Amino acid sequence: MSEVRHHLLITLVHGTWPRGLFPRIFLFKQRVRGLMRRKRPGAPPFWFEEGSPFLARLTTELRDISHKMKPLLWSGENSIFERDKTAHVLAEHLSAEHAENRQATQLVIAHSHGGNIALRALHDSQKRNASQVDGADNANPLVVTLGTSFIEVHQADFGHRPLQIRGVVVLVTFIFVAAAALLLFKVSFPSFWDKESGFDAASVVFVLAVVLFCLLQVWWSLWWIWGRAAARQNQLDALKDATRLPRLLSAERFLVIRAVDDEASLALGLGTIVNYVTARSIAFPFSLLMLSVAILNFLIMFGLPRWAYVATLVGYLAFIIMLLGMLMVARSLHGRELAVSPMECQINTQSTPDAKGLSEIITLVRRTYVKSLRHGIYEHEDCAKAISDWVRSHVRHPPVEWEINAERNHS
Repeated sequence: MSEVRHHLLITLVHGTWPRGLFPRIFLFKQRVRGLMRRKRPGAPPFWFEEGSPFLARLTTELRDISHKMKPLLWSGENSIFERDKTAHVLAEHLSAEHAENRQATQLVIAHSHGGNIALRALHDSQKRNASQVDGADNANPLVVTLGTSFIEVHQADFGHRPLQIRGVVVLVTFIFVAAAALLLFKVSFPSFWDKESGFDAASVVFVLAVVLFCLLQVWWSLWWIWGRAAARQNQLDALKDATRLPRLLSAERFLVIRAVDDEASLALGLGTIVNYVTARSIAFPFSLLMLSVAILNFLIMFGLPRWAYVATLVGYLAFIIMLLGMLMVARSLHGRELAVSPMECQINTQSTPDAKGLSEIITLVRRTYVKSLRHGIYEHEDCAKAISDWVRSHVRHPPVEWEINAERNHS
């Protein structure tokens, strides 16, 4: 018997880390339980897996509409380029599915960063449609996003701030490399440090080593700050292209469902604040460090202990490293590539995408205490019903005869 044609084809797209922060450990535990033929008691399937409470509620709400659900599984890495690659896979899937069953309505339900994947897939479809000249009918799915923070990377002019931050990186690198080289030389030529006067081979080696080190440091600094400008621009262009979202030519087919105090949105918001504050703050301790070095060098001539001099420099150095680390972590929350991305990029995060005539935005509010995170908005008791009500307003359920005729034509 041939496969029954469904009127609604649903693709489920999960977000980042669907199996937790350490998916490999989770998969390893699953394999161990499988070998031992044991299942963890009371462990429900994930929201996009068969038998989950969310899919059960959605199936109940769509009971009179013939539908089929299928998850689109991907790595779930917090990577902009990984999400972009998955978006191309989703666009291919939707195109092939539409070509196979043109009478069916397609629906994409995407959670968290899966929403960015869904919109990128629409962007890819729009580019394909623009390149076609035969006017072929292309996929135009309904899209529902759950707790998605929509991210785009733009190029921006921040004045001298990027140069100052790169100067801090060069300074920190110089101090670490210089300290390591000095320690190595002190171990290799202990006689040089014990001599009170005189000029020997160790002195020559030391002077030449210092000169060579300074030349190499200057060359590396110039190459990294200015020589890699083209590479940084290419990286920035790639990030911009990988996060470019469509301006939703058919925004009436798009539903945004969000939650109050969503943990993922709060984390990205905090990352944006830390990114802004640390980027603006790095220039101040850098200038303060240069001034302090000059003051300490002056005071050391009047008896300032060397340990105080070293302790002050180490303290400033630790403070700058802390700021750089906070900056990298804050930027990486939006995608791991942004941790080392060019400072000329600006990260835009919004709870809704730019669109004209957006169909509907629903904010689900929990008025009772629950242990689950609000980012797991699919667990909200009204989530499945909100999706079903919205889908019904866009899908005209065909009579039973339509399904019978479709099955006969297919066979």
